[in-house]
Amino acid sequence: MAAKGTGFKWAVLAVLVMGTAMLNYSNMVFASRPLDVMAQYGMDQAQLTAISSIAVLPGAFFSIALGNWFDKHGSRGVRYVGAALIALAACCQLWRVYADSYVALFAITFLSGTFFLPTQVLPAKLIEAWFPRRQMGTAMGVFGASAGVGIMAVFAFGSLFPSTTVALLSCAAGFACVALLWAAFAKLPERGSGQGTGIDARAGAPDVDLRAVLTSKSMWTVMVCAAFAAGAPLFLNSYMLNAFIDKGMDPAAGSLLAVVFNLSLVLGAVFAGAVASKAGRYNMPYLVLCVSGGVLFLLAYLVPVGLQTFVLLALAGFLGAGSLALNLARIGLLPLTGEFGPENIGIAGGMNNTAMGIGMFAIPTVAAALLGSNYLGVFVTLLGFFVLMGLVGGLVVPELGEKGTLAQRAVRDAEGRAEG
Repeated sequence: MAAKGTGFKWAVLAVLVMGTAMLNYSNMVFASRPLDVMAQYGMDQAQLTAISSIAVLPGAFFSIALGNWFDKHGSRGVRYVGAALIALAACCQLWRVYADSYVALFAITFLSGTFFLPTQVLPAKLIEAWFPRRQMGTAMGVFGASAGVGIMAVFAFGSLFPSTTVALLSCAAGFACVALLWAAFAKLPERGSGQGTGIDARAGAPDVDLRAVLTSKSMWTVMVCAAFAAGAPLFLNSYMLNAFIDKGMDPAAGSLLAVVFNLSLVLGAVFAGAVASKAGRYNMPYLVLCVSGGVLFLLAYLVPVGLQTFVLLALAGFLGAGSLALNLARIGLLPLTGEFGPENIGIAGGMNNTAMGIGMFAIPTVAAALLGSNYLGVFVTLLGFFVLMGLVGGLVVPELGEKGTLAQRAVRDAEGRAEG
């Protein structure tokens, strides 16, 4: 079948966005109606927090192996096996409607997250295959906003459902839609179709090299940024209400502050991607966005509670969102370093998802255990996370943007081969 027109890539991106949005929607559906859920399943606050994050943990265990498998099996594996796994995740979502205990709910949610992994492992491979290098930042910025879209949707509508059962059914329906759309659109373009970055990772290859990706220094530095970029927002969200209420903010205003913050993350991810695409570079925008975002987070806590708190926290989220969005954009461009080939992008995506899964689970847990109710310490630690990301992602990771040395060299090499 001939490659689709260039508009098809936006349909592919829309499916990826919906996949990640639904994962986060289904994770936070419990937190959106906590009193009903805690009463129905007999859970306490710690168990509620655990059930809201357990679906991301399979990524820490299975992402690398799954990415390796998809790299070896090419387009049909990505499209049809991916859709089948997502359909199984939808079945698990339906199954958990009938769970009658916390243990059963926990286990089924973990299983659903495992089957839903194609939506987390394959975005870098699919976006690299369809979007040219100059649009990579924009595409990943849009994709980076998808988690916030899902979280905002569930907090907007989750409490409006007449029962927890109906809320869980909405998750199953959403997963089923993702499975159908994945089967229809989540395909790789044919080799030579002119789509993508030009570093051909589309058709699978016999020389997939797991060892090369595992030993790539650039891959590991990107993973450091990924772990902190994924874990830091969860860390802040877990403390935000209590921290500002402790400073005298009304609880209702605190809830509004959380909504404003998560909205700023959505808008900021798109903005960061657009800036990187316009600049043709990732490192300097990444450094500026991370450090300035971290400073603003601390200032938002230090100033007296009021309108300025909302403004500063919104700006911090808007700028800090680039820490995840721009880092995601790098995955499909890492072959430019020469440390591994483009046929290994699925493995790279799996490794990045592993780092994110570990970060989302370990960083909030460990930091909370160490800091307790030291809210100033929370925001100082958050500043440290963002400065660390900025330094690693801005100064250590090679520049992979379109105007960077590596990309320009790849263009010259491609032109030389064409002339030869």
